[in-house]
Amino acid sequence: MLDLAMVRMLIGAVVVAIIAAVIGWQWSVKQQAAMEREQQQISDLQQQLNRAQSDNADLRAKLAKVQDEETHLAAENNALNEAIAKSRLTGKAAEMPPLPYPPK
Repeated sequence: MLDLAMVRMLIGAVVVAIIAAVIGWQWSVKQQAAMEREQQQISDLQQQLNRAQSDNADLRAKLAKVQDEETHLAAENNALNEAIAKSRLTGKAAEMPPLPYPPK
């Protein structure tokens, strides 16, 4: 038969194995929760990125529209300046181009 020391060692080994299994299980649960939090953060950041990219595209479109209007107004301004210069040279009121009102 097994002597008393051997039984004690066997019981000690079983207790240590049970404790290790409980600690390992708790560790794996914590790791799983941390992974789920990270996945949620990744999802939130991806949504923020998509919104930022959408806003960026909208702002670029609006900027292009403003720049087009600026170019159009600059051309109108040049035409008006030319008409004023012609009227100063000839002494007659030149035919004024139509005013760009309201802006497009």
